[in-house]
Amino acid sequence: MIPERLEENAALYVLSALSADEARAFESEMDRLAELRKLVAELRDAADALAGDVAARTPPAELKARILAQIDREQKVVKLPGRSSGPVMWLPWALAACLAVICGMLNHQTSALRDQLSAQANRVSELNQLADALRAQTNELTRTVAALQETNRIAGLRIAMLNSLLADSPKAVGVSLWDNERQDGVFVVQNLKPPPADKDYQLWIIDPKYKTPVDAGVFHVDSKGNVRVEFKARQPIAIASQFAVTEERKGGSPTPTVSSTVLAGG
Repeated sequence: MIPERLEENAALYVLSALSADEARAFESEMDRLAELRKLVAELRDAADALAGDVAARTPPAELKARILAQIDREQKVVKLPGRSSGPVMWLPWALAACLAVICGMLNHQTSALRDQLSAQANRVSELNQLADALRAQTNELTRTVAALQETNRIAGLRIAMLNSLLADSPKAVGVSLWDNERQDGVFVVQNLKPPPADKDYQLWIIDPKYKTPVDAGVFHVDSKGNVRVEFKARQPIAIASQFAVTEERKGGSPTPTVSSTVLAGG
């Protein structure tokens, strides 16, 4: 906070209305106070603006003659005490008052602008928080919908266990997961001995609307008799009631060889 005395001297300093000693003392105060230096800079800007608004006028030619005549008529000159050595010494004080008023207006406007900016910053912060909350809710809804879709998809899967029909491979087993909506599935086999070199295993889907099982493709087990394979039916499936695996000639057969069934179940 700048003392009132220094504020008044700041206006006089800008207008060069201080004595030499007063100016030196005031400059010492400016060196010490950053706020005072800032005030002086603002007053100089205001003074420059005021000076720029005053249009230059050329005095009339007869003005000098009237002034000299007036001086001749005067009997004596009475000097005023103090710094006021002439009637025009009120002008710096008037300008200083104007500058003080202008600075007050500027400070008020700056304070109002600062309040507006602070309010806008608070509003932006509130909007950002609301946006974050909406994004979090949207992400949660997305996860919920995905979970429901996955639940519905799993609920719609047809899971079938296929047991071995081979006396020499009784531990062979197969599991079929069929998605009727997507018309595809996954087939997993374990412990099914590899077929002869000229044979292939072939998967079949039994649908009551067809007279014969529907071809779902051939597959190959590894040396341990294991495999996981994705498959599709060669025809649209309405109801996958049962599944079967037969041993067919290399490359598969259009119809199953029932006597060569190795796995079956539903």
